[in-house]
Amino acid sequence: MIINGSYFSTVLDRYKQYVAVLPKAMSAKTHVLFLLHGVRADEKAWLLNTPLLPWADEYDTAFFCPAGENSFYTDHKNGEDYGQAIGVEFYQVMKQTFSLNFSYLNTAIAGYSMGGYGAALLGLKFPYYSAIGAFSPAFIFYKRDRNDPVFNQVFAGGLENSENDAAFLFKQRFKLNQKLPRIALYCGDQDPLNKHTQAFGDAVNAVKPDSASYQQQSGFHDFTLWHPALQNFLEDWLTN
Repeated sequence: MIINGSYFSTVLDRYKQYVAVLPKAMSAKTHVLFLLHGVRADEKAWLLNTPLLPWADEYDTAFFCPAGENSFYTDHKNGEDYGQAIGVEFYQVMKQTFSLNFSYLNTAIAGYSMGGYGAALLGLKFPYYSAIGAFSPAFIFYKRDRNDPVFNQVFAGGLENSENDAAFLFKQRFKLNQKLPRIALYCGDQDPLNKHTQAFGDAVNAVKPDSASYQQQSGFHDFTLWHPALQNFLEDWLTN
């Protein structure tokens, strides 16, 4: 079942759209996966580029895809708190709307590019997600010197050692003895983000060994990588 829905976001003060892809037969065993899109895309990106509908039945998984705009899933300088809106509010709205098991071990978050960064960030910032899939994640702090107004807005909360630093958030959770989600990283060998993806994995594993896995794929930065990455993530998450 495919649902093109909307809800009123009190955080963003406007209606927001989402796509839900549900298996035909749902039960307490049905898994929940939040899927985040990349820049210049929308809530339909995953549905249009991967076989979510047959996968919903094959993997007994409900997919929830929010509209993240070009937000990088962070809290912005202008007060538009997309981190809170997607990481908490959207989760809560879906939990209230659908009679599914949203328990920690049954819930994961994943995304590609900007959404891969968002999955790592929100998956470590909030306590709802037991697994993170970050596909070609846009760890782009290295662009800080380009004086890009969009960059300055979405990362107004800081860069390294801030609320926008996923590795820092992992360290904080470890220090506080909080549950740590499993992290699966994927990136193409021709992608400039590859070394930054590996660096994030190394930083996480330096804190707690074997917390992050990394798979280097052959290719650049598109759905020829993210399609198999999502399927691989599903199979790994649901069998471990």
